[in-house]
Amino acid sequence: MGQLLLWFLLVAPWFLLIPLDSKRVKNYLSVVFFTIFLSTIYWQMAEVWNWWDVTNNVFFLKNISSFTYGFLPVTTILVFYFTYQNVWLFFGTNIIIDAFQAFIVSPFIFEKFGLYKMNSMSNFGLFLLLLSLVPIIFLYQKWYETK
Repeated sequence: MGQLLLWFLLVAPWFLLIPLDSKRVKNYLSVVFFTIFLSTIYWQMAEVWNWWDVTNNVFFLKNISSFTYGFLPVTTILVFYFTYQNVWLFFGTNIIIDAFQAFIVSPFIFEKFGLYKMNSMSNFGLFLLLLSLVPIIFLYQKWYETK
């Protein structure tokens, strides 16, 4: 069941982008790649500092979950697409999504299905880690638009 969830998180979210305006979506591709890059660094830090262990994964990934390349980029596009123009809505939406992931999805779905096991990091620490990306990617997008 864990493998099915991993593949679902890798492939299925991309279909959510079909009804969106492709020109607007393209405006946020740079920040999506930057988010994937930063998230990949976080996964590497997690391995070095034993924050969590990846216990189940798709065959071509070792220590980075498949949702980093499926669910995360699509969510990033959707949040920027619908909320970026209003800074308070953008940050508020991200706080809610990050809290939902850290306190609901991580312990009750990802850990229960054996995708990873939290070690030295608490769910609140995960929430703060996820939240730390938000101002970085927001400022990156602002900077990118000025070029």
